[in-house]
Amino acid sequence: MVNLKSIYTVAKKEFLDNIRNKWVILLTIIFVILIVVFSYVAGGQTGGDTFGNMQNTVFGLVGISSLLIPLIAIILGFSTISGEAESGALYVVLSYPIRRIEVLLGKLLGLGLVITTSIFLGFGLGGIVIALTVGTQSFVGYIAFILLSVFLGFTYLSLSICISAYCKRRITSIGGGILVFFWSMIYGSILMAILFATGGSMEDIMAGNIPDWFFNSVVFSPSDLHQTAVQRAFGVTTIDAAGFTMSIPEFLSVPVLLLSHIIWFIVPLVLAYYFFKRRDI
Repeated sequence: MVNLKSIYTVAKKEFLDNIRNKWVILLTIIFVILIVVFSYVAGGQTGGDTFGNMQNTVFGLVGISSLLIPLIAIILGFSTISGEAESGALYVVLSYPIRRIEVLLGKLLGLGLVITTSIFLGFGLGGIVIALTVGTQSFVGYIAFILLSVFLGFTYLSLSICISAYCKRRITSIGGGILVFFWSMIYGSILMAILFATGGSMEDIMAGNIPDWFFNSVVFSPSDLHQTAVQRAFGVTTIDAAGFTMSIPEFLSVPVLLLSHIIWFIVPLVLAYYFFKRRDI
């Protein structure tokens, strides 16, 4: 049975350390700026001279946020085990009557709270600006976007902690984090290459003739899962981009997307505990 007080103590330390490092303030400012800028751009695209509504703002922002949030999570988590083991700080922590699972969960919750606080403050304040300016249309979808963004952060935090628990040195953890981040960046290009290699063409894409496997394969990328889930949250079933229209397959329903997200979160976390438990400190 885990000791909740021990988990709370570790989580509090991780959160307060990042408060002192100004991480929460910096991330909140970044998220507010992103929301305001993309809302203004969305307003301009619809012919207005003010901010765009919540849906147009999120759809303009989601491509950037699905890369920025994973990057932040990886930066926060890549050295949380390997870095402290290398410096000797982890040895000091484990010299107290605390189990490794409690340390792991405490670090996850503490760093996750950093991401959660920043997202809620940043996107929340930005959402208030939009609501006061152009109204609360698509408010439910916007709340879903915030919650999905938090979960995306926790997913990549789980991945980065897993890498940190596996790698012996901080420098190798950095390399693992970079690989995970670039996977999220190039995954779409890999899918396009496979599509063209299997007989697909740009004409097929322009006509919307895209095989189901192309969309279904988003389950192998948390960032792509996030973008698809956000579109579903706003009730969108087709994507209009660059002059062509694509329909999201019914297979990618909200329950399937959420289940895939949960698997991406749970599996790395279980592996992180396995690697951490076997690690010599």
